[in-house]
Amino acid sequence: MGRVGDLLSIENPLQFNLDNYVGGTFRGKPIFDLDGVEDQIDSGRSQKVTANGKITYTFLDEGDGLIGIYNNKNYGFTAGEGLAAFSAAQEAEARDSITLWDDLVAPEFVETEGRGADIQFANSTDPAQAYAYYPSEKGGQKYLGDVFVADPAVNWTNAWLGYGGYGATTLVHELGHALGLSHPGNYNYDPDLPLSYANYAEYAQDSEQYTIMSYWSAQETGARIVNWDLLQFNNPQTPLLHDIYVIQEKYGADPTTRTGDTTYGFNSTADREVYDFDANPFPYLSIYDAGGEDTLDFSGFFGGTVLNLNDGEFSSGGSAIPSAAEINANALELYYETGEVDYIGGVDQATIDSISSRYISNNARDISIDTGYTGVNAVNYENISIAYGTMIENAVGSEYRDIIIANELDNTLTGNGGADVFVFQDGGTDTITDFLAGEDLIDLSALAGEDTAIDFGAGFLEADFDGDGAVDLTLVFDNGAELTAADVYMG
Repeated sequence: MGRVGDLLSIENPLQFNLDNYVGGTFRGKPIFDLDGVEDQIDSGRSQKVTANGKITYTFLDEGDGLIGIYNNKNYGFTAGEGLAAFSAAQEAEARDSITLWDDLVAPEFVETEGRGADIQFANSTDPAQAYAYYPSEKGGQKYLGDVFVADPAVNWTNAWLGYGGYGATTLVHELGHALGLSHPGNYNYDPDLPLSYANYAEYAQDSEQYTIMSYWSAQETGARIVNWDLLQFNNPQTPLLHDIYVIQEKYGADPTTRTGDTTYGFNSTADREVYDFDANPFPYLSIYDAGGEDTLDFSGFFGGTVLNLNDGEFSSGGSAIPSAAEINANALELYYETGEVDYIGGVDQATIDSISSRYISNNARDISIDTGYTGVNAVNYENISIAYGTMIENAVGSEYRDIIIANELDNTLTGNGGADVFVFQDGGTDTITDFLAGEDLIDLSALAGEDTAIDFGAGFLEADFDGDGAVDLTLVFDNGAELTAADVYMG
């Protein structure tokens, strides 16, 4: 863990995840446990959930009287031009954002018409980007719990919707406020303050690697997440690891979310397009699932992946990087959709090749530091996480070199192509469908000790880690692979 600096060490780190170093420091900031994280992100304010478990929302329009209290300076509103209704595209994106939160919590979100809903949406000429008021369980002013977005005519980024769009991320963030989540530290937008992670983060995990409520890039805590479709840093697409933990502590987890057998990634059956990596080739998200036998499928990713099935951990990967012509076309399309963009074409293939080569090299270096294995050329680093308490049984790797880390369940693991590494940290019975002896590797170093004994033959491996004569881990090889000692790493 050479880049960690002042972190307390742990044995056999398989992932650079600050949550695993509670009690240490990172960049001089304390690493909090989940209780400490909750104290930082939970404002203490909650929506008033109806007796039948509902939270309502609505989209204000001109017919609802957008002036009145919503444009009264005595109540803190300063939009002299008044407020404006969401466009149809904004409404559709807001509904998708609500669905992402609805999947997480026990209360159900219900859309209503007209004024008076718990969460009301409108554009405004007041905020620099957007703002929302904390809710109140006791009632109070009409605007409590409402979300106001800078009119896209004033701030074009709020028309940048879709996966990785800043306008889409803004809606998910502001809904977090409307449900009672705060920024993780004592900061807010102020052009006169030197806002930065170094100056204002109060604890180490305050970044968009862990929470969409943060102001600070995921890069501040070591992640490296790019939207290669536009050659820009990506923006979070869902509530993230710590958001899910805190919001479920506030409202309770939804026990009905995807309780059947669900595949996330390629060949997705998750019924949320954000989890379909054919539609969302550069995902930046966290997965919550309430049950069933589930699969994380990275089969279409490019360059190799780290696929970690353990809850509360990160995985790394992304699809093939587009050509210069494709990136320029995407930028031009964004310009026509929003009226403004940082660049309109012009990036050449040599520039893309240089940037992507540097990023992939850095990702491979950091994955090697984390795991001890070289040659995993992932296009993104630590961009996908599994929510605490979510159990995913099965993994499908890419056609390149992958590191697949099993969990305590009975896993079915498919490496696909490349010289893959299968890492085991728990006992049980796991299946590898396509192990290639002499090319792939079984890593038992987290479990093996002086008393460990292993036995293997055609299609199986059995390991007794403590020398008591009982089998602790059984691996079944569907293709009948016959291992040699060279195929197993014991540490």
